[in-house]
Amino acid sequence: MLPLVALLALTALTGCGTADDRDQARAATERFYDAFRHHDGAAACAELSEPAAQALSDQEGKDCAQAVTELDLKGGGVEAVEVYVTSAKVDLAEHVTAYLDRGPSGWKISALSCAHGAKPSDHPATCELEA
Repeated sequence: MLPLVALLALTALTGCGTADDRDQARAATERFYDAFRHHDGAAACAELSEPAAQALSDQEGKDCAQAVTELDLKGGGVEAVEVYVTSAKVDLAEHVTAYLDRGPSGWKISALSCAHGAKPSDHPATCELEA
């Protein structure tokens, strides 16, 4: 009986962590898009992973805070969040996806405004920004 109780407790704890991770990934994505809509480049960049922020700076030849406000991003409300251990996929209302990675400072966006073709196996996602 004790192993069954331990297994049920472990399952409950694991489920809570996953729900918490989904909530945190959702919140990071929403904070990014809220900052983007308000032209707050510093706050938007704070939600990007270090490699994504650096890729944006390199790509645009500007610091992240300035470059991010000049992007042509699609977004919209969050429709679904999936978490895979230390990675997350956030689907948004305008048929685009954001990808996040969990690091020491929480969930950070590694790719955003990613559009998928009709057959993802034939046409991988194209993203407005990716690390």
